[in-house]
Amino acid sequence: MEQEYILSFSSFYKAAYAEDMLEESGIRSTMKKLPPELIRSCGTGLYLRSSDIEEVLRVLDNKQIVPLGVFRIKREGKNRKSYIRVR
Repeated sequence: MEQEYILSFSSFYKAAYAEDMLEESGIRSTMKKLPPELIRSCGTGLYLRSSDIEEVLRVLDNKQIVPLGVFRIKREGKNRKSYIRVR
């Protein structure tokens, strides 16, 4: 089952590079502003849907890209979301 994830990075440029590397591997992602509760340094992250987040992380690891955080988005009602750190 596909889940929604947010990956945070230390800079906009790392997020953009990660998006390009995932696209080359056939994994779709979208760069968006992070929710305020997840901002640590850079305010930009990658949003994606995946049934295998470990495959996404393997692609990034092979390109020596390390996200600051990986969060699963949990929807709670119509307009509420929570973020569960998975790595």
